[in-house]
Amino acid sequence: MNKTIIININSIVFHIEEEAYETLRSYMIDIKRHFGKSSDSQEILLDIENRIAEMFSEKIHAGRKEVISLDDVNHVISQMGKVSDFEGETEEDIYEQANANSESETHSHIPYSAPVDKKLMRNADDKIFGGVCSGLGAYFNMETKWMRLIFVCFFLFGGSGIMLYIILWIVMPVAVSRADKMAMKGESPTLQNFKKSFEEEIQGLNPHFSKAKSEIAKGTAAVGSGVSKVGRFFLRLIAFFILIVCALTLFGLAIACIGFITGVLGYQREMVFPGTEFLNTPQAIVALIAGTLAIAIPFFALFQLMLRILFRTQPLNHYFSLGLWATWISSIIAVVFFSFIGAQEFKESSTIKVEKPINAQKVYYISEKDVRLIEASEVDKNGKKFKIELNGEDLEYALRRDISINFESIDSLAKPYIQYNYFARGRTYQAATTNAAEINYLANQMDNKIIFNSHFGINPDKKYRDQSVSATLYLPVGSRVVIDKSIEYKLRDLSFWDCQRAYDSDEEVKSTEWIMGRTGLQCTPRFLPIEKKSDTEQTEAAVEDLVKQAEKHAKEAEEHARKVEEEANKLSEHVAVTVQ
Repeated sequence: MNKTIIININSIVFHIEEEAYETLRSYMIDIKRHFGKSSDSQEILLDIENRIAEMFSEKIHAGRKEVISLDDVNHVISQMGKVSDFEGETEEDIYEQANANSESETHSHIPYSAPVDKKLMRNADDKIFGGVCSGLGAYFNMETKWMRLIFVCFFLFGGSGIMLYIILWIVMPVAVSRADKMAMKGESPTLQNFKKSFEEEIQGLNPHFSKAKSEIAKGTAAVGSGVSKVGRFFLRLIAFFILIVCALTLFGLAIACIGFITGVLGYQREMVFPGTEFLNTPQAIVALIAGTLAIAIPFFALFQLMLRILFRTQPLNHYFSLGLWATWISSIIAVVFFSFIGAQEFKESSTIKVEKPINAQKVYYISEKDVRLIEASEVDKNGKKFKIELNGEDLEYALRRDISINFESIDSLAKPYIQYNYFARGRTYQAATTNAAEINYLANQMDNKIIFNSHFGINPDKKYRDQSVSATLYLPVGSRVVIDKSIEYKLRDLSFWDCQRAYDSDEEVKSTEWIMGRTGLQCTPRFLPIEKKSDTEQTEAAVEDLVKQAEKHAKEAEEHARKVEEEANKLSEHVAVTVQ
């Protein structure tokens, strides 16, 4: 049964065996005696104690025990190294050795230490702005000047370097203690490395502790000071620009959110916040507020950071910052939640097919009517057009234009018809079918003209559920079709533009002519004479075409009969010769 002692290292309480305590106490006395002569002995000793406390904590948690044993202390000493390894060297010796920049120093024993993962931290000892580039250089084993050059290139050619630098400045902690600086470089926190860090500070690598008074050092300091002033000027200029952008963004978001909720701006909220059209009005308002906060809070935080850089203002109250952080997290969760609700409304789909017969014609003129507009001739002699409103909503945003038009061939003797496919989505199949059934869209035939509406209407109480219409015209083989340019963007499997290019005309071609073949419509790049003739002339031209075709068929039949007669005569002569 061993006697235990309670000790306090770096404000952490440990239970340690008496024999282990004596060994640790002797070890710490040697360390204090060796480093006590240095100017920053308190910082070095504190860093060493912190490392010892970390190693003891790791031992306790890994071994699931409560008392530090002698083996644990010996293991820590072997990891940290002993003072006797460099006991004979004084601070003057270290200073002379550092100034000589000798790389031939030898030690009787180099303690083993496990590989240490580097920590991404800002290097405050080698900084122009915040030490981000020097910290990244230490992490990636790259000279700081090259890392700074990379950020300058990002800034000049893409503009993304500023935002990336600011984000890294906020995220990366600064290396304050000597242990942090060693972890930043990937060095193990051993006595040997603590000594090495101390030598580097004496050598002048650390500007805060450098005592060099040479002219070269003064010149370097002057150049560095000039570069720092120029860099700070550009930083303040960039910060001012970012401050203005953040202020305008926050103001715009506030006005947009209030305006779209109250409707005072006269626009639909879907124009700026597209996702809200999937939700019901109360849900859409909450989602709108949550989305605005999710965007605005990061800009507000960036705005506050720029204020601190430019005007050295005090940071926000701790409780206010926590509340802001909690609000931002809540808004993100709300956006994800309402996005999930909106996605559920599109889980199932349904299609309703309806066939409507049309009157057979020799030529079909296909065009479009814009249902959003009233022709000026009906309401205004000045040639203007007026938008229609339905229940206070502009039809430009209330109606849907997801319409496609196709053409298919049928037998020349079959009757033409149009097949409508009404498609919609919903939370369930029944809901999707209901949404599809509520689509109101049919083409209108006037003699040989088939007019499609530019938009289709849905129930004003219903929300967008991916409603669409597909209209397919089934026309007999040989039918002639004239397609107006107004319907160009609704065509599927046809290229109005390719057919338009085939016309030899200096004027704009507003319609193209097609003929229905067995494989579908085929472009016939010529203007229809029917468009320029009266009904009587059209009839006469059609009769003339029929007469010409009949005469052609008669001549072909007469020629065929003559050939048959000649073949019969030859056959009779051949039979007579054979009998003889």
